[in-house]
Amino acid sequence: MRLSPRLARSLSLHTKLMLALVVLVALVAGTSAYSLVEHERGRRLVELEERATRIADLFSHSLAQPLWNVDRDAIDSQLAALAPNPEVAEFTVTAANYGTVSTVKGARDADPADSVVRVRAIEYDPPGAAPREKIGEVRVVLTKSVAEQAISSARRAIFATMAMVVAALYAATFILLKRMVRSPINRLEEMVDRIAGGDLDARCAAESGDELGRLATRVNVMADRLRESTACLRESERKYRSIVENSLEGIFLLDRRGRLNEANAAMAHLLGYGTAADLIEAWTNDPGRRPFSPAQTERLFDILSTRGEIAGLELQLHRLDGKPIWAQLNARGVAGDDGAPHCLEGLLTDMTVRKHAEEDLRRHRDQLELEVGERKRTELELLASREQLRQLSAHLEAVREEERKRIAMEIHDELGQLLTALKMDVSLLKMHLAGNSIAIRKADEMRELVEKTIRIVRHVASHLRPAALNFGLASALEWLAEDFSRHTQIPCHFHMKGAEPSFTDPRATAIFRIVQESLTNVARHAGASRVDVMLVSTEAGFELSICDDGRGFDIVAARAGYSYGLQGMAERARLIDARLHIQSERGAGSVVRLCVQDDSVTSEF
Repeated sequence: MRLSPRLARSLSLHTKLMLALVVLVALVAGTSAYSLVEHERGRRLVELEERATRIADLFSHSLAQPLWNVDRDAIDSQLAALAPNPEVAEFTVTAANYGTVSTVKGARDADPADSVVRVRAIEYDPPGAAPREKIGEVRVVLTKSVAEQAISSARRAIFATMAMVVAALYAATFILLKRMVRSPINRLEEMVDRIAGGDLDARCAAESGDELGRLATRVNVMADRLRESTACLRESERKYRSIVENSLEGIFLLDRRGRLNEANAAMAHLLGYGTAADLIEAWTNDPGRRPFSPAQTERLFDILSTRGEIAGLELQLHRLDGKPIWAQLNARGVAGDDGAPHCLEGLLTDMTVRKHAEEDLRRHRDQLELEVGERKRTELELLASREQLRQLSAHLEAVREEERKRIAMEIHDELGQLLTALKMDVSLLKMHLAGNSIAIRKADEMRELVEKTIRIVRHVASHLRPAALNFGLASALEWLAEDFSRHTQIPCHFHMKGAEPSFTDPRATAIFRIVQESLTNVARHAGASRVDVMLVSTEAGFELSICDDGRGFDIVAARAGYSYGLQGMAERARLIDARLHIQSERGAGSVVRLCVQDDSVTSEF
């Protein structure tokens, strides 16, 4: 059973419980009664079937002799003995060769759909060793109507008993529920109404430990917490009111029609009024003197509808005396029943002084931007000048190297040829002065002077432009290491790993000068006992390192002291797009590492 929502709301809890109990008991009782009746019906039908089987078995034995002798009287008497039974509908005996011998009907008519039928063969057992012989059959028909009537009577009795039990149970339950449930609930309702009406000291009496008693306890706890919450709410309201009244910023509540509903003293002072009441009254009675114009009010609510809040909006307002002021507005909307903002809660901050300061700062910023622009222009010019100086330095270095190359070639070719010719002439002169020992000795001295001059010329030419550079950087570095070892008596070894690099002549010359400057620094300052020059081919290009085991030096101090050798090495590395790294510590030697990338191997500087 399902009640309509309106009917369910109008019924009391007591009535609902009674209805639920009636439905539950009726359902249980009906199910139980139906189960009992069906069980009894099944039991009686099983007994009827067993009875029919026993009667049929009995007749199949007792009628064998009378049927063999065709003694109709004996057969009729046996059938008539059980015929008065009210369950008997029909007894029929049939002979094998004669058909129906005897038929006895009971007091009730047999319905084939409501009957139990048993058919058994009648066999005669002759004396001697002759086999048993079927001489006929007996048909027993018992009606179920008697059992059905008994079952109907039992059903009525059971249902009547169940109805009486349900009525008694309903009455007892009604009284118990009224005393144990309805009365406590009424008292709970009365206390809850008093609490809802503002009597927070009202309390429910917990008369039991059941659910209603626990509910009363929870109502009392709720009342205690509600009283505490009310006290906290009043305290919060007092604090909020104190904050609003004592705030240094204007707080107000503005509706869509432009009417000011609430305002604090700071808001009134900001707009030139004595009190908040004067401000609200003037705002209401004189719309023309409202600081917010209708257009501004509409704009504020449009921003509020679009963004959901107003943050940092700067407005120019006018005080009561007509003086313009600048204010910053932060506000949120108060939504109505339709969800749209009907009112605007705002916080207004006077920023007139800050606005003037911002204008001063803006003027200073513009002036500063002009000065910064001038400075940037000067810096760009300085950078351009420095770049031009670097290009000029690179050009001068290239010219210097080209001049060295030209001078070395001229010294080697022209002066060397002249000295060689002079040496040959001295040798020829010596051959013609065979008899003059003084002239021969003088000729030998001249020859030695010429040879010494040739060595000096070769040395000068090699330092101006090593001839080994014509055969590649590796050959030039190997010659430089041997020359360093010969002149400084410090062992210097050159190592190369990987393929030999193929640099352009300006790049190879710059690398050679960097190594030459490094070895010069080692000879002058390191006090080393060994120097290693290593050229390694890497995936990114080539790496050249000069390592010594000397006393080392402070790199920061050396650069701060304007070490022109280090600066020259760094400038040469920059000109060939290489990276120069110098590592050194006091007493731990030095490592000069030059890294040349693959993309810069064939570039010109």
